[in-house]
Amino acid sequence: MDTQKNRHQAPKILVVDDRKENLFAMQKILQVLHCEVYVVQSGNEALSYTLRHDFALILLDVNMPEMDGFELAELLRSNEETKHIPIIFVTASNKEDQSVFKGYESGAVDYLFKPVNADILLSKVKIFLELNRRNKELEAIQSELERSNESLREFAQVVSHDLKNPLNVITGLSELLIARHSADMSPKGKEYMNQISATAERMNHLITDLLSYAQLNAKSAAFGNVDLNDVVTNVISDLSSTIEQNEGQILMQDRLPIIQADATQMYQLFQNLIANGLKYRRKEQSPIIQISLLEGNEPDTFVIHIQDNGIGMEKEDIPSIFTPFKRLDNAKAYEGTGLGLATVQKIIERHDGLMEVESKLGEGTTFRVYLPISQGF
Repeated sequence: MDTQKNRHQAPKILVVDDRKENLFAMQKILQVLHCEVYVVQSGNEALSYTLRHDFALILLDVNMPEMDGFELAELLRSNEETKHIPIIFVTASNKEDQSVFKGYESGAVDYLFKPVNADILLSKVKIFLELNRRNKELEAIQSELERSNESLREFAQVVSHDLKNPLNVITGLSELLIARHSADMSPKGKEYMNQISATAERMNHLITDLLSYAQLNAKSAAFGNVDLNDVVTNVISDLSSTIEQNEGQILMQDRLPIIQADATQMYQLFQNLIANGLKYRRKEQSPIIQISLLEGNEPDTFVIHIQDNGIGMEKEDIPSIFTPFKRLDNAKAYEGTGLGLATVQKIIERHDGLMEVESKLGEGTTFRVYLPISQGF
């Protein structure tokens, strides 16, 4: 693999100085290091080399004819491909000279003063070579992670398709048998067929939730302007039959902001929280879900409250509700896959927010979603 090959290549150092004797001296000192040393005598040559090689470090003389070190550094910083290369200026100027400050403004990360002390030079260069090595390792890990995520996404899609097809057949045939031949079935036979149909439907929901969770891990967010009012309106519309069956109410207390977010993930967030409020209802009371907007305790945040009057939970159970497949004892009588709140948590983390939960058993739950104000209004 190219990434692995690059990791094992010797790092490259570029030395820029208009005097040959200085270049020779630098090469002599640096030859003890496991690296490739390139030497050039002008800024124009240096620019050409930086476009053809991946340098771990540039040792740059300040005083050169035609193009001095400051001008070269500024040109390198303005180029996307070279702006991250660390530059150590080499100068004969006094340490208190104003040119030192100009060098840092031009992009220098460090200074060496002539005559160059070999031990100091090697010590500084070793630090930057080690940083370069670690950066290459991080790049390789990131590249491998991206490939793994893509493989995970493709695997989830294939598995979802291959598993859902036979489940849909099982569900369809079960419903067909019940519809057309229920009169010929015994009560026990009808019960078994209903169980088969219900189990297949639960499996279908589990696969859907697993796919959503896997895609959330594998796919990077696509941020854009998202009107949260439109998101909630769409969620309510899509859940209309569930709301009607439960005689529920979704009350929008405040107008929500337009934020920079991933629209699909915002839909998933509200869909999960609202659907939970409808599902985990108390039998003696119709579900009421209130959505409101508050200012955060911090000046740079806003808070969306999603409050229900459902079954609630004990305070000590709250930390575990975001664990995938974890279901509380008082929720086991309700249908669910245990992935909804785990998905919500990941979405909020991806949007640099956080969530707090307040709940009382038998009284209901309030989810407080904190988002940076820089992403809204």
